[in-house]
Amino acid sequence: MSIKEAGMQFIGSIENEFVRIGADQMEMGQQLTERINGVADRVKTLDGKVTVLDAKVTSMQASIDDLQARQATMQTSIDGLQAGQATMQQTQTEMMHILVAIQRKLDLN
Repeated sequence: MSIKEAGMQFIGSIENEFVRIGADQMEMGQQLTERINGVADRVKTLDGKVTVLDAKVTSMQASIDDLQARQATMQTSIDGLQAGQATMQQTQTEMMHILVAIQRKLDLN
C-alpha cells in the first residue's frame, strides 16, 4: 500500500469517525429533546395540580373565615347569656333576702 492510499484510508477513517460522532450527537440531542419535553409535560401537570390545590386552599380559607365569624357571633351570644344568667342569679339572691326578711318579720309578729 502506498503512502497516498494509506493517507486516503486515514482520511476516510477520520471522515467516518466525524460522521459517527455527528450521528451520536444528533441521537443525544434527540434524547435530550425528548427528556426536556417529558419534563415540560410533568411541569405542566404539576402546575395544573398546584392550581387546583391553590383553589382548594382559597376555598378552605373562605370557609375558615366564615367559621371564625360565626364563632365570634356565637361567643357574643354566649357572653350575653352569661350576663343574663348572672343578672338572674343576682335577682334570685335579692328575692331570697327579701323573703327571708319577710319571714323574720312574720316570725316576730
